[in-house]
Amino acid sequence: MTEVLPQFIQVKIDRAKKETAEEVTKDYLLNILNTTNLTPDKAMDLLGIPAADRPMYKELLKNK
Repeated sequence: MTEVLPQFIQVKIDRAKKETAEEVTKDYLLNILNTTNLTPDKAMDLLGIPAADRPMYKELLKNK
């Protein structure tokens, strides 16, 4: 039982870090788009967002 709890906590911590990183990246992306004439793809190139993650960020941009 004591081994399961630390693993559960670590999973929660890892998920929170990932969500925070995605939120910060989305904020950077929005800032770039609002202050430049770059397309979303060019802004993601500038931020170094991997191709595999781009559909998620494009979806987030639709909701903003």
